Amino acid sequence: MKRFNILWLLFILILLNSCGEDKENTTLQEYSFDTENKLNDQAAISEQNNTGNQGLKPYYVMNKQFGMPIGVMPIPSTWIKQEANAENILFEAPNGVKVYNEIFNSFFYSNSPQRNQFTLQSGGNVKPIKSLQLLINEELKPFIESQGGRYINQFPLPQLAQFDKQFNSYLFKSTPEQRQTDCVVTEWEGPDGKLSMVIVRYFIAQYTSIGGLDWGYTLNSLEAPKAEYESAKNTYINALINFQINPQWVQTNNQYYAQAAQQSNAAHQQRMASIQAQGQQILAAGRARSQAMDNQYNAWRSNQAASDAGHAKYIDGIYERRNMTDASGNIYKVDGYENNVWMNHNNEYIATDNSLWNPNTDNTTNNYNWQHLEETDNGY
Repeated sequence: MKRFNILWLLFILILLNSCGEDKENTTLQEYSFDTENKLNDQAAISEQNNTGNQGLKPYYVMNKQFGMPIGVMPIPSTWIKQEANAENILFEAPNGVKVYNEIFNSFFYSNSPQRNQFTLQSGGNVKPIKSLQLLINEELKPFIESQGGRYINQFPLPQLAQFDKQFNSYLFKSTPEQRQTDCVVTEWEGPDGKLSMVIVRYFIAQYTSIGGLDWGYTLNSLEAPKAEYESAKNTYINALINFQINPQWVQTNNQYYAQAAQQSNAAHQQRMASIQAQGQQILAAGRARSQAMDNQYNAWRSNQAASDAGHAKYIDGIYERRNMTDASGNIYKVDGYENNVWMNHNNEYIATDNSLWNPNTDNTTNNYNWQHLEETDNGY
């Protein structure tokens, strides 16, 4: 016969895709708190105290990071904390009750494919959101039933959903969020006849300022013989509902993450300033290079123009011609080196060294209007 508790662990491992986290727990000396869990339910406490007339003891949920309890919950004195084991058992009692380590899993999802891809590249999990009931129907039920488990019942646990939401509200947030919580208890019968309970603590955290959301769940599970199941179930539910939060841990946790966020923001601003400064340096260097290239090109053009002008003047010298201009600035190529050159409107010209002769007063040429041309270096 299959050992259903082993398969329970396999189910958790498969469902969580190897990304669950166990809370590190240990029993400490008596620890007093300055505040109470505001969700304290007197009816639940009464129910807790009437479960089998067994004594209670405090169990402290430890935070290894800060070396202090996150909080404390009341458990039966017969529930014994187990060392690390393959079945992931947290508590075990002589009457066959087993409570398993709680496991947390979460996913990110956004309508932006780029943000989803970035999350995957950063090592995060990306998965489209599922409602709590779909999660149970599409993932929890099919797997457990495939291993021989039989679904019996489910019921909501709003007290624990409310506790989760309030607990989360105490914690520092670097990004504003809108959080919804829900909680459902599912009950099962294993192939060995034992009864089991899985509490699914569901949440959605939507980030309205930056877009996207995180969603996920915590699983708390228990297994017991039929004769012990109802008492054990009520005991464990009431222990979770009556968890007392350590205000010193909340303060230490919030100070740490607020400082980390401040340092991260300062580092980000410094990186942005450095990037901007580098960008300005690159732009300035680019402008300097562009100006240098412009200057170089302009110098080349000037030198080239001077070279072209000298070459053109040299060629004109070979052909004994020169540039001359009229009163309007028009430039003409004129053969010869006579001192006086006259041109009519047909671009016909007369060249002479006689400075006293004027074609406008000569009867043989005065049928045209002649302009006197001057030698010029323009045009080269």
